[in-house]
Amino acid sequence: MKYVALDHVAAHFLRDIQPPRVATRNERDLLRLIWKSPGIERSDLTEPLDLTQQSLHRIVGRLHDRGMLVFSQSENRRAGPPSPELTLRKEWCLTLGISVNVGSIGLCLMGFGEPLENMEIAQTGSSLSEEMDRIEAAVEDILARRDAKRRDVLGVGLAVAGHRMLETAFNCPLPLAHWSLIDLAPLLGNKLGLPVWADNVARTAALAEAIFGVGRDATDFAYIAHLHGYGGGLVSGGMPFRGSFGNAGEFSVLFGRQDYDDRPALNQLLEHLRSKGRSGLTLRDLKNEKLVDWDGVEEWVDRVTPAHNRAVNAICAIFDPALIVLGGELPHSLARMLIERTEFNNLPRHGALRDVPKLALAEIIDAPGAIGAALIPLFETVL
Repeated sequence: MKYVALDHVAAHFLRDIQPPRVATRNERDLLRLIWKSPGIERSDLTEPLDLTQQSLHRIVGRLHDRGMLVFSQSENRRAGPPSPELTLRKEWCLTLGISVNVGSIGLCLMGFGEPLENMEIAQTGSSLSEEMDRIEAAVEDILARRDAKRRDVLGVGLAVAGHRMLETAFNCPLPLAHWSLIDLAPLLGNKLGLPVWADNVARTAALAEAIFGVGRDATDFAYIAHLHGYGGGLVSGGMPFRGSFGNAGEFSVLFGRQDYDDRPALNQLLEHLRSKGRSGLTLRDLKNEKLVDWDGVEEWVDRVTPAHNRAVNAICAIFDPALIVLGGELPHSLARMLIERTEFNNLPRHGALRDVPKLALAEIIDAPGAIGAALIPLFETVL
């Protein structure tokens, strides 16, 4: 039987009508508008939502009765009857984001649309059951920091490094082979007793950047995730674009076997630096902003620059975004080196050049995949 995360949402989060759901379409539109504009007055919601005043008051009242909204007195003294300012009640629900990367597992605890806590545990070994046990222990730990219980959690977003296959299964890099080709959402859902939605870690990182980072002012942008591998995500209209098979933004597909090792993937940098004498180096060590001064780094950047430029120009040709964000686990110092070497294929025509996107550094650098994953249950149910 197909796993449907919504079927596992706790009853106290659901509306008291059928079919079971957390919020109606109108309620979700209203909640998302308030989330984006905290403190907005109720009277200012009528026009953007295309609702009558009576309908708006009824919906707002129902959400307030459910504990989802907070009313506060408006300081705006304009003429007319007073209209309360509306904000989301952050304590109404919690969500969890869990990102599985080579070498690390990130966790994010989020209030009603607001990150509260981040933590990271090591990803080690080759036993999925053992890593699930460690994730469960970490979930208990991060909840305890807020004196919270699992019943307070609306849902879990799981982000996994790898190509998406069927349902919630992924084809992961070799160090994560034990996470591969397994329907993970029901497995983790049974472990935690919570509903689980799953996506690729690069796309959830792009979502975090879209909501909380440099992408919040860009409707359309591309996110390049420099992780153990080399992938990314496309954000269109402020939300991730997944494609027909859930793999839009898998930039590694641009490279054939003969030039696969020359991608700007951090596992390739790791191997290069180990060959230069840093035998004990790990992916975590590459987050060091001073690594640009290490022997061999500039040589590696020069080697992968053609692949970087191929990806950037492919993004321009196919997606035409205003912004390309360099993120993942790439330190800013290394990202700047790639940006400085970027060359756009932009031959003049009739003496004029076309517009090209701005290249930017990711602003969300701590657990971006987990932060974005924590947003998924909200976007799937209530925002």
